[in-house]
Amino acid sequence: MKQKQVWDSIAKPWKTYRVKSIEEAYEFLKNKKGKILDLGCGSGRNFVKINGIIYGVDFSSEQLKYARQYAKKTGIEAIMKKAEAHNLPFKNNFFDAAIFIATLHCIESSKKRKKSLKEIYRVLKPEAEAMITVWDKDQPRFKKSKKEIALPWKIGEKKYMRYCYLYDKKEITRLIKSVGFEITKILDKSVSDSRYSKRNIIVYVKK
Repeated sequence: MKQKQVWDSIAKPWKTYRVKSIEEAYEFLKNKKGKILDLGCGSGRNFVKINGIIYGVDFSSEQLKYARQYAKKTGIEAIMKKAEAHNLPFKNNFFDAAIFIATLHCIESSKKRKKSLKEIYRVLKPEAEAMITVWDKDQPRFKKSKKEIALPWKIGEKKYMRYCYLYDKKEITRLIKSVGFEITKILDKSVSDSRYSKRNIIVYVKK
């Protein structure tokens, strides 16, 4: 099954499993203004009320359906766009900030992963900031795993396999720098006690 079908199929239970914005995303976005990109927005859990508009982008129609419902319910001004992360339908220098949370590692092709980062760089305004997160290969759960894995999501008796590429800090920082970003801060288990950064690498960047 293709990944788009997988994420369409698990969208309904996913929206109840992932319901709250992570603290780091909220803190990053709360004072931002203008047009904000949430790339790989899923069901919209990281949408935040801002002085501007959230653009929720995902390749899953079903995830976007629930993101749209969430925005309406919470009174968040948001526009949904169905698109692949490596081919964004926006002009150069369009966004004032961006988040790319737990999505990069779900993209199957290394070329597309790099291209998605290039696309974020392209659509951000000069000096604009972004927050990028990936699962940490060095967390206990994945310490002995291969770099490429498939994780099951079970609905009834059926399993839906989600693709994941596991980055360590050295590899993800090298990749992000290679597309032109300046890294301003990194949080992970070594520098933060938050529940999220114990399992994820959080990279703050500027164009």
